Parts: sequence; C-alpha cells; structure tokens
Amino acid sequence: MAHFDNKAPGRPQMPARRSILKLPLMAAAYGIVPSSAFGLAPSRPAHPDEDTEEGTKIATMVSSRAANDELLFLRQIGLRWVHVSFGGGEAARAAAAGGAAGPGLTGSGVPYEELVVLRERLAEHDLKIDCAVWNAGYRTLKIQLGQPGRDEDIDKFNEFLTNCGRLGIRTAHIDFHPGNTYTTNMITTPRGYTAREFSVDDFRKDVEIRMFDRDYSADDIWANYTYFLKAVLPVAEKANVLLAHHPDDPPISPMNGVAKVFINYDGYKHAEDVAAGGNKYWGLCLCLGTWLEGGDTMGKDPAGMIQDFGARGKIRTFHFRNVSSPLPRFHETYQDDGYADMYQIMREIRKVRCNASLIPDHYPGIVSDTNHRIDNAYMIGIMRQMLRRAYDEVG
Repeated sequence: MAHFDNKAPGRPQMPARRSILKLPLMAAAYGIVPSSAFGLAPSRPAHPDEDTEEGTKIATMVSSRAANDELLFLRQIGLRWVHVSFGGGEAARAAAAGGAAGPGLTGSGVPYEELVVLRERLAEHDLKIDCAVWNAGYRTLKIQLGQPGRDEDIDKFNEFLTNCGRLGIRTAHIDFHPGNTYTTNMITTPRGYTAREFSVDDFRKDVEIRMFDRDYSADDIWANYTYFLKAVLPVAEKANVLLAHHPDDPPISPMNGVAKVFINYDGYKHAEDVAAGGNKYWGLCLCLGTWLEGGDTMGKDPAGMIQDFGARGKIRTFHFRNVSSPLPRFHETYQDDGYADMYQIMREIRKVRCNASLIPDHYPGIVSDTNHRIDNAYMIGIMRQMLRRAYDEVG
C-alpha cells in the first residue's frame, strides 16, 4: 500500500516519492498492466551465435595457457566460442614472429592431456573450442620448403589433428607462406590508436631480402603444399576435423625470394580443385583484412567469396577485420574505421547460412590495454550487434 505524508494537515495528501516509483512495478506484478508498458519486457532470447554449432558464431583467439581470469572475462562479455593458439617451444616462438617456424619441430607437439585439461578449464566458463591453431605444427621450413625430415613434422601435425578429433574440435587452422613479411611500420592512426602498416614501396626498397638459400617458385610452393595436403587430409577426414586455410597476408608475390600463391580467388580455386582434389575437409579461413588489402586484385570481393565458397560450406572461420585502403599501402583498423562496410559483409555471411566462427583477429593498440581486454570488448560488441542485426534482417 502507498504511504501518504501526514505532515501537512488540510492540504491534499500525495504519495511519498519512493511509493510513486513503486506503483508501476506493483501494478505490473499484480497483472494490472503489462510489464512491457513500463519498459520491463522479458530479456531477449539468446541468438544462435551464442549457443549452437549450426549458427554463425562470434569467437576470439586465446592462448592455451590463458589465465582463469582471462577466461572469466570472455564469459562476462558474452562469448561462448574460442579459437585456441597452442605453443610449442622455440618453433612456436619463431612462428609467432611471422613466417615459417624454423627448420623443424622439436619435442612431442601438443600432448592430448593438455587438450583435455584445457577443454575442462574452458567448460568451467561455458566456453568451447571451435578452431585449434598450432602454428608451429605446420609452419616448419621442412614442411613448407619441402626439406628432408618433413614427413616427421607432418606426422606430429597429424597427431595434433587426431587429438583434436578425439575432443570434438571442429576446425584446425593452416596457412602456407614461408618467408613472409607482415609489417613495414607501426603507425598512429588518425583516431589515435596504433596499428600495423604495410607499404609495398617500403617493403621493396628497405625490407625485402632473399630469406633462404635460393628462390622458391610458385611451382615449388604448390608442390610442397600438395604434398602436405595429401598426407594431412586423410587424417583430418578420419578425425572429422575441418581444415581452414588462411590466405597470404599481404597478398603480393613474391616476398623475400618466395612466390606467394594464396593471393586471390584463382589461388584458392587451384588449392581446392587440384592440391586438395576437391576433398570436403579442405576449406577457408577467409581473412577479410587480407582480402580487403588486395582490393581489385583478388578476383572476387568478400561478398563474391562468401557467395561461392560460403554457400558450399567451405568457409570455416573468418578473421573479421577492416583496413584503411587497398594496397599499395594500408594500415589495419577497427571494424568501424576502415574503408569496407563490415555490416554488409556480415549480411552476406547470413545470406548463405554460414556456420563459421568469426574472430576480431589483429588488435590495434589502444591506451592502457596491455592484455587486449578493451580491444576485445570493443570489437566483440561491434561484431555481435552486426550479427544480431543480420539475423533479424536476413535470418
């Protein structure tokens, strides 16, 4: 019952302020008026990106050794899916620095027990692995340059795929660009955050070197990649793990004496039809940043790639990032700060009912954000709202 103020006899008595604020809530609670009339509509139901493997999924990259508070943070910002980057000693550190992972693998790779423990730790925070990334496993020079001992390295990567399959991990990431240079400069963007820049002129004049003992032609790279796939795809199929191949970033060729073959639509079609022989376990990690870097040189724009490969279920993951402009010079940007309309790309993803997982990928440098939590929260929020709008508008 409302409380009336009796301090002013003879004057109309009004409910106290606190009681006035309670009246709509009390009325709604007793069914006198619907709660929605006062902005108290029921919570929005979860979208498929948060709960189902069949839907388009928002994710982010985490280390296999991420601390528990980092996993809790990801849960707090609404994530349910992750891509996990696994270490691996000196080879992994070399891989993280760019290019191939050194002459060959050392140690036993990623033990199955490590995968099990990680899955259990993630499950405590309602997180699931959609893609496993072991750069050191496939970036060795023995594999990518066709050197002696590559079979042993391939065997270790195949063991990793087998273990991923035992745990039900859907996708494993691969790329094939030995001798790569990703960045020519770090800049401060007009909005004030730091980002990597690449300039073809700066690369050719000041950075490029012959990185290995000889040049490697497109035929060399295709031969080594085909050899790798012929050994890996049967294992991936048996393990029921889909491969997601990342394009060469930046999409120019050659670099440092090595031909780059995954720099446009034709390269991907050759990989699918010839190197992979049409095997359904081969597919794409469509890095939108790389594709936007190439601009008109890519053969198809992102929408065209999604309509082709995505409509056939061949795009397994996206790196959902934007850039300032196409080559010959670009810098990376947040999704809302580059030249592409990222929402239109998200619409295309939903039009083909793609069940890929999307991660922000590279992180611009934002003030006081050494662990990328601000970056992650900002970019995940943008991506989630784009995806939910696409679900509402497209289905």
